[in-house]
Amino acid sequence: MAKRQTRRSISVKGITYQRLKNFCEAQSLSVSGYLEDIIAAKLDAANVPVPEKVEPRAKPKAGEPEEIISQHFTF
Repeated sequence: MAKRQTRRSISVKGITYQRLKNFCEAQSLSVSGYLEDIIAAKLDAANVPVPEKVEPRAKPKAGEPEEIISQHFTF
């Protein structure tokens, strides 16, 4: 595993997240691992190329608070 993990987040409805969490718990899977596999399979099927490097996440401007999202899932 990398020394530093970069987290990205996506927003989903609360009911969708709960269904996903319940399913993964019943299957003894991690939510992030399950989603990673599904997303990678869909991108591979669509022949989306794998980038050579990942662009760093943009940092918020100094003094500006980050947007607060009521429900989000971070993996």
